[in-house]
Amino acid sequence: MPSKARALFELTRLHWFPVGCDFTFWPFAWGFLSAAYHVALPMSDVAKNTLFYALLGILIHSAGCVINDMLDRDLDRKVERSKGRPIASGAVTRTEASILLAVLVAAIFYMFSTAGSTAFTLGLVGLPACGGTYPLMKRWTYWPSLFLGFAASWAVPFTWVATTGQFNWGMILNVAIASCCWTCLYDTIYACQDMKDDEKAGVKSMAVRLGEGIRPALSLFDVTFFVCLLYAGYLNDQRLPFYVISVIAPFLLCLWHIWSFDHNDPKDSWKKFTASRHGAAMVCAGLVVDHYFKLASLTV
Repeated sequence: MPSKARALFELTRLHWFPVGCDFTFWPFAWGFLSAAYHVALPMSDVAKNTLFYALLGILIHSAGCVINDMLDRDLDRKVERSKGRPIASGAVTRTEASILLAVLVAAIFYMFSTAGSTAFTLGLVGLPACGGTYPLMKRWTYWPSLFLGFAASWAVPFTWVATTGQFNWGMILNVAIASCCWTCLYDTIYACQDMKDDEKAGVKSMAVRLGEGIRPALSLFDVTFFVCLLYAGYLNDQRLPFYVISVIAPFLLCLWHIWSFDHNDPKDSWKKFTASRHGAAMVCAGLVVDHYFKLASLTV
């Protein structure tokens, strides 16, 4: 791959695939699979739409990385782990990055346009308002991971409305809060990699703010995730597979990650961050299994 193409590829973080892309995909998956269960969508449509949201998650994550690196180029040069990123190192110019971003955003809005007018409006407003401003949060507040959780969770109302054609605020809010807590929790673990450099550079993060109190604080997010997903299951008339696979199992796995990782060890923080996909995938697996049994019961 030519050096320029390689640099643009790395700018989107696709060389890490699926790490990062899956992190963006999970809120779409949880929202969609919950809505699909609610309306008893055929399994063929579940598979097709899941692939649609996987592609959308990849595009949004790639666009977010480009925006992040454009805004953070000066800060990235002060952090050991990020100083070699394409824009910070000079391998990609801001003009080249802007062109790439325009292509990605055009593709994203095209996909939004296929999801219905209400969902399109949600995407049109939510993407720039939430995703576009996240990189700035680390300059203004010690809680950028919480804002990232909020930004990622707009995918829940988007997928719910796109699938059911209506708002169900009880379901939307509980799944969105669960998604927000999960995203915030693991992004804070991710931020532990850069704590020392962030403190020197004046970059704010929850990892820096929480310090030695990080485990109890993240445990609170995990408990909130558990309670909200539990209640969402009740509202959605979910069955036993959902509660065992989608709620209890990821809650316990996450709790183990929180109390076993070394927040002063960047390698262990990265290891636990990438392991977040296992718990998130459990949420999806429980929803799919429960969906299968629901459809089977309807055909009897």
